Parts: sequence; C-alpha cells; structure tokens
Amino acid sequence: MRCRKMVKVTEVEKGKDLSRTERLKERHFSLISNPELSIERAKYVTESYKETEGEPEIIRRAKAIKNVLAKISVNIWPDELIVGSYNGKELGGAFYPDANSRLSIEIEQDLIDDREQDPFSLSPADLREAKEDIIPYWRERTLEDHARERWSEEVNDRVNMIGTGIIFTEVQGIGHIVLNYQKVLKVGLNGIIKEIDGYLSLKEDHKRRDFYDAAKISCRAVIDFAERYAEKAQDLMREEKDEGRRKELEEIARICRKVPAKPAETFYEALQSIYFVNIIARIEDYEASVSIGRLDQILYPYYKGDMEKSRLSREEAQTLLECLYLKLSSITLLLDDLAELAFGGYTTWTNAVVGGIDENGNDATNELSFLALDAREHICLHQPNFGVRLHGGTDPRFFDRVSRSMATGKGKIQVFNDEIIIPLFEEQGITHEDATNYGIIGCVELGSVPGKSFNSADAALFDLPYCLSLALNRGKNDVLSPFRGGGQMGFVTKDPNEFKSIDDVIDAYREQLNYLVALFAEGLEGFAESYAEYHPLPFISSITEDCLKEGKDVTWGGAKYNFTSIQGVGLANVADSLAAIDKLVFKEKKITMDDLVDAIEKNFEGYEPLRQMLINRAPKYGNDDDEVDKYAKRVVEIFSDAWKGHSPDYRGGKYIIGLYAATTNVALGMGDPAFPSGRMYGEPLSVGITPAQGMNTSGPTAALKSAAKIDYKLVGNGGALNLKFNPSSFKGEEGVKRFSSLLKTYFEIGGIHLQCNMVDRKTLLAAKERPEEYKDLIVRPAGYSVYFVQLAPMAQDDIISRTEYQEGEI
Repeated sequence: MRCRKMVKVTEVEKGKDLSRTERLKERHFSLISNPELSIERAKYVTESYKETEGEPEIIRRAKAIKNVLAKISVNIWPDELIVGSYNGKELGGAFYPDANSRLSIEIEQDLIDDREQDPFSLSPADLREAKEDIIPYWRERTLEDHARERWSEEVNDRVNMIGTGIIFTEVQGIGHIVLNYQKVLKVGLNGIIKEIDGYLSLKEDHKRRDFYDAAKISCRAVIDFAERYAEKAQDLMREEKDEGRRKELEEIARICRKVPAKPAETFYEALQSIYFVNIIARIEDYEASVSIGRLDQILYPYYKGDMEKSRLSREEAQTLLECLYLKLSSITLLLDDLAELAFGGYTTWTNAVVGGIDENGNDATNELSFLALDAREHICLHQPNFGVRLHGGTDPRFFDRVSRSMATGKGKIQVFNDEIIIPLFEEQGITHEDATNYGIIGCVELGSVPGKSFNSADAALFDLPYCLSLALNRGKNDVLSPFRGGGQMGFVTKDPNEFKSIDDVIDAYREQLNYLVALFAEGLEGFAESYAEYHPLPFISSITEDCLKEGKDVTWGGAKYNFTSIQGVGLANVADSLAAIDKLVFKEKKITMDDLVDAIEKNFEGYEPLRQMLINRAPKYGNDDDEVDKYAKRVVEIFSDAWKGHSPDYRGGKYIIGLYAATTNVALGMGDPAFPSGRMYGEPLSVGITPAQGMNTSGPTAALKSAAKIDYKLVGNGGALNLKFNPSSFKGEEGVKRFSSLLKTYFEIGGIHLQCNMVDRKTLLAAKERPEEYKDLIVRPAGYSVYFVQLAPMAQDDIISRTEYQEGEI
C-alpha cells in the first residue's frame, strides 16, 4: 500500500509554509523547556507487583510490563506519522521506583519541580499518588536495595558519593543496548512467539519454562499495545475533518495492526516497528541509551523496495526519518540530583550510526546513508546521537559529505574508525562477521553486536586521577570536600618522600587503582546478581540471539556475547601529572616531593609559582610529545590489566574499559583535590581521550597524534576525542578540504573517534547569559549531543574553557 502524500522538505527551501517536521520541531522546543514527569509506568508496575506476590520473579516482571502496556495512556498528536509513547506524554520522562530509591526520596521531598538542573513538572494528583501508593511499596524492594544487601560496608558507604571515586550508573537501570530490530522486522513478534512455543513444547526445568512463559507474555503484550494505537488512530480518523490527515490516520491504524506483530514490508512499516520495539525496551528496563545501531543497513532493503515499486519518494522517506528523530527526541531522562551533575541535559543518548563495511570488507555506504545524514542536518535535534562509521574504502562522495557536515557544524555528528574498532572487537572474542556489524551505544560505547550482545555498556565511571591523589597521600583523601569527609580511602602505600623514581609513583598508583577496581567489581557483581534475581528482561531476551535457545534471560547470561564496561575519566590529568613529577621532581629536581605534596594539600595556596612551573615547564598530553603521551598509554594499560583480573563477570562475560565521561568529568572534579599537573581543587577533569582543558597548545594535528598513540585494543568500550574549533576555521570549499584531510590523516595513523564543536567562545558566553535566544544550540560535551542551555552552569563553563582552535593553526 502506497504511503500517503506528505509535505516535502523542498517546500521549506522554497520559502513556503513550515513543513510537517518543522512544525513538530517547534512543538518540541515549546515542550522541552519544561518536560512533564509521568508516573504511569510506576503506577502500573507497582499495581501488578502487588497482585503477583509469591510468583516467580521473571513472571512478575512480564506481567508488570503487560499491565503497563495494557493501561498506559495512548495518544497520537497532530502531524505525527511515527507514533508511540513510553510514558503517555508527548514529551517527558518516566519514574522507575523499582530501581532507584534516591529518586523516590527526592519526589517525596517535592524536589523534582523546582530543582536547578533538569526540573520536571508533576501534577499535584500524581505527586500525591506517588507518595501514598507507589513509593511506600518499594521501600527495601528496589534494585538498589537488593544490591546493597550484597555489598560490604565499605562499598555501601562510598557508592555514588562525590569524593570517593565510585560512581555506579546501574543504580538507575542498565539500558545501553542495540536491539535485534532486524529479527523483528524479518519475522515479527508472532514469529518469535512461534519460536517460543517450540521450546515450550519440550520438557524443560521450571526456571526455563518460566523464562519462556515470561517471554511469550511480553511479546503478546507488545502486540496488544500496538493494537491500542491502531484503535486510537481509527477513533481520531472518525473525528478528523481534514481529508489528508484522515488518510494518514488510516495508514497509521493499518501499520500498527501489522507491526511489530508481523514482518515489515515497507520503509514506513519498518520505522514504526523499530520505534515500538525501542520504547518497549525502555519501559521494561530503563530509558538510557537504548540505541538503533546501523540505521542505513537495517532500513535499506525496505527503502530500496519502496523506491523500486514507486511506493515512496526520497522526500517522503526523509520526512519519515525526521519523524523518527523527533520521536526519539521526545524521550527525556529523569535522574536523581547527583546523576544530574554527571549526565544533565534532558538527553537519553540514543545512538544511530550509518556507513562502515560489510562482512566481506566492502564499503556498505548506500543511498540511505546520505538520506539519514540529510534528515539529521535538516531537523538537527539532540537525538539521536548521530554517528558515521568510516574506513579507507569509504565512498569518496560520502566521505566528502561527512567532512562537510562536520566542518560546517551543521549535523553535529561524530565519526568512528572501522579499521581500529573491528580488530578491537575481534580482540574481545567477537567473530569477524559479527564485528563488522557493530553498532554504537549511547555516547561512544562499543562492545555491541546488534541483537547478539548484552553489554551493560556504561556500568560505572572510574576516576583515574583520584588514584594518583591517593598514591601521593598513602591512600588517604584529606580534601576539604563538601560531599564527603576525608579518611583512609585506599591502600596504604609508601610515603611519597620514599619514592626514588617515577616508577615508584606508578607502582603506588597501580596499587591504589587495583584497590579501587576491586571495590568497583564487588559493587557491579552485586548489581548483576540483583538484576538476575529481581529485574530480568524477558522481552529484550526474547529478541536477543541465543537467549531462547539457551532458555536464559539476558541478565542470566543468555546472550551470545556479554560484557560489563567501566569508563575511565581524567586520563589526561594523570598523564600530565606523571609527566610533571618525572620531569620536575626526579629529572630536573626543580621541585621536592615534600613541597609538591604540601602544595597539593593546600590547593596551591602560597605555591602559585610552583603551580605555574607545573603548568608551563612540564609537557602536556595533546601536543604530540612522547614524554607525556607515553604516560597516557601506560595508564590505559594499568587500567585495562586491573579489570582483566576480575573477568569473567557475573554473566560469564568480560570486563572491558572505555575512555569517555559524558559530563561526569565535572561532577568527579568537584570532589577531587589539586593535581600535580597544576589543576586546582574542584576543577573539571579531562574528558575521554581529549587533552586537559586549555593544555593542547600545539594545534589540532598534535592533539590528534597524541590520541592516536593509545593502544585501543585495550579499550574495548571505545574512547571519545572532542575538539573545539572556531567556526571560521573551515570556511568555504578550501576549509572543507582542510578538514577532510585532517580527518583522513587522523584515522590513517590510528585514531578511533572524533567529534567537534564548531562554535566560538563568544557564542557560548552569549548563550549562557541569554538562554532563551539559543534554545537550539547543540554542543557535544563528550560523545553525545545536548542543548547547551540545558547543561548545568559548571558543565557549560567546562565547554567554554576548552581550547578553541583558530583558522591559522590548521
């Protein structure tokens, strides 16, 4: 059936009325300044759990999701072509009382509406119901409560407290997955139910039968949920006066009756099926980073079929893609107050990627790769987090198109290097065929084979320089932090005055890091056990490869590949500090260890000349100087080795490391003391594989060369390199060529990732002062895109403070 005629994107270019997606974009900005908080998921999950006491936990989980999908509000808003809401709102967040007790406390204390960072509006009636009927049930029953029962006193005392070095993101939920959209598009959920029935016919043990029953309940509930949207579309169609909209609603009803129950046959059907599956995973588990994967590869067969049969024009296909992007941007994440410091900005890190190679090593670029980027540039919202896979054989036209998008700052995209990442995947035990099909999760997280892996790709954030601070104070943290008192926080290592060489410092650093890693591993194992027992994911499991065959939920280790990923924050701070100690304390003997430690303890008060020496006389990572870059490599090796010692994880997979931060570099920095690099107490840490703020003074090529020296086979979860350029840096065709050459060279010498902020300091300062005039200004803090005006002031200042390359430096 031919998709209904839609307003074409070209009409906007001719100066006519706003297109459909422009109207939807205007509504998006009218809503995101004050998003609503929905309690519907919380209400219906709680209602079901009260009714299923004593039943197997996985059955309770399936019935809870079924109850949500049967009762949550169903709405189709004006102009929408892709429909569905995970919370019943046009734009807003959901409350997960079954996971995080800290958020429940904030809601009880009426702190959500008027908090400074990322407030949500909550009606008085919903607030009262949350306080009286929902939150009380979950006291001592949350996922966090169950995990804490498994932890030692030390982990319980330190978890998610700034100034302790331990931040677990799984306290909110796991999320962070690329789902098996292709299987759902190919066989439909009815096909998956048929597969489940085949396993149910076998004589299995009770646990496996419960798993299959739960998976079937979940899939059936999703089909019924889509049917509710079909009925809603029909109801609206009867009332609709406009003939064009009535036909659109008729098509929406038809599609929702078909997918995801049955295989998709058209581009429109495939998009709607993908969106339904995506939001169901968020309802079942958590909103964050439920990503799309290789958008162009998944959808191209449907696009090609429609084009060959003249069912769809290119303009209509772009409008549909933009409608998907708009729906993904309608999902906002409710976090507790501490998490907002680290991850603020109403984002959900939903990643979509195009380009790359196929399993035979051929370039996989297709027409949809171009179209998806066109749609991104035209609508350009903060979601999805759009990325491109590149390699030496990328279609030159597409490489030029990507370079142009980055050089002009038009698409706010990021790029990934297949020639580094695919071997990295194979190093983790992933087959070559699966490695070539990798997707990106959230910010820059790797380890994802769509539909085949369960990653927990952002399980925790690890403060790398915190361990150096402990090494210089015999494991104590005496910083005057408002978040946490001092005390013995690490292993009792040597008195720093006994260090004879930089190797002694590194040995002490390694001991402190290993100590902290052991605490992290204990915490993560507690979370994993709690998920497996109390928070299984039968719907996600039903579409994840090997789970049905093994009769195991993803939280039990049922997926083909399993990883738990920990992100290191502050790499450049450690490298710069070690280089400063090596040069100024041991080699040149310009500073005594005693003076250095005293200066750090006093936050350089009375030691400003010493601080300036640390900043200006010691080499800094990001300037292509082996004397400091070698320490960045060394820290990565130490960090990777420490986690290898704790594999396998609870699900039988590997612990792997990543190097990125979101905006946790700001939150962690608030509790860290001064560093030997010259950084002062409370200042943000460095981000990912990016140089420390203001320390990359030798131009962008030098920064790229420093980043390319890291051994990325050790960094199984990826790393983020973020550079800032003045928009004048790449003016005109010559500017685009310069950027293209810069990018090509960087990837040829071993770079893994690049994203750029093409924005000047003047614009950022104006946006901070007059946010109402810059509501659509998108920046990339660390691997993801977000509206600048919705970041916390300290996160805004962090971006402003980063080195801004000028035209003459390139």
